[in-house]
Amino acid sequence: MKALLGIVLSALLVSGAIAQITVNQNHMPSAGTTVVSFETDADVSFSPGSGGNQTWNISGFNYIPWDVQMYISPVGTPYYDLFPNATLCQTYDNGLEFSYYRVASDGLYFLGFAVTTDSVPYVQDPDQDVLVVRFPCTNGTTWTGVLRMTVELMPGFTTTNVDSAIYTVDGWGTLTTPAWSEAALRVTRHGYFTVYFNGTPIGDTTEDWQYQWLTQATGRGASFSNYDATGPNYTTGVVSYTNTGTVDAGPVRGPVAESFKLSQNYPNPFNPTTNLPIQLDKQTSIQLTVYNETGQVVYEYSVELGAGQHELPIDGSAWSSGSYFAKVMAGNEVQTARMVLVK
Repeated sequence: MKALLGIVLSALLVSGAIAQITVNQNHMPSAGTTVVSFETDADVSFSPGSGGNQTWNISGFNYIPWDVQMYISPVGTPYYDLFPNATLCQTYDNGLEFSYYRVASDGLYFLGFAVTTDSVPYVQDPDQDVLVVRFPCTNGTTWTGVLRMTVELMPGFTTTNVDSAIYTVDGWGTLTTPAWSEAALRVTRHGYFTVYFNGTPIGDTTEDWQYQWLTQATGRGASFSNYDATGPNYTTGVVSYTNTGTVDAGPVRGPVAESFKLSQNYPNPFNPTTNLPIQLDKQTSIQLTVYNETGQVVYEYSVELGAGQHELPIDGSAWSSGSYFAKVMAGNEVQTARMVLVK
């Protein structure tokens, strides 16, 4: 779910002089805005700096289109009755997935997530509203966001996933991407994830770090992620940026490939297994990588396949419900697809 929150965070507007950048409730994307995400096709070397007044340039990397989101009014959407306090809705996958938010004077809050399936809708309704960004937000602003999801397996037995993060705005300056250059705030995110059974932690608490940039233009932001990093001083990872666009709101699967075609997985949504069809024009070495909503790699698979139609099996038995992203690399070509696991 961090990915969803990060996309919204990146799409905020920022106003004011570079040394006094501030974001508030008036700086949100409006209904009808389409935001396109681009991501490097592999880990890259990049230094986010140490904070303060800086310049960042991420224009020299190779990017692939990753996802498309549309911002719409929540009123009239299929799940508005479940989130009546929502004032903003983010939708993707041709209108099958919806994320609901509430904009208030003190911050932007995530309310929940819903997916339309072939059988029954799947809804993620956090135990409490999740603070995505505190208003007003400027250099030096800090806040904590806690995403807590509790599921009753049977009477008397519950599991709770707690996905929390401390956010610190610790830098400002100019950010340059392949598409634009804007004044920006840098946000350092320190995340924690713990699973509880009947209130008792299961296993260790895991930690992660991420950098995010907020800009002066609607839909323009960036992030730098390495979820294997053990601290904030990492210099390799995946860089992504967003921009407003006019492309269709359906899934983006990367640039048109010349030697292979990736189709939508089936079934989708799935539980817990699915197949990812791929058509190859020639014998090729295939690398499949599946990411969860946080950008963390949850599955990797390599195989040499001949020309023709193939199916890459995926088993999500060990994963929690939510969206996943499959990236298939055939030679030097990359295609991506979004998948939804519903348990």
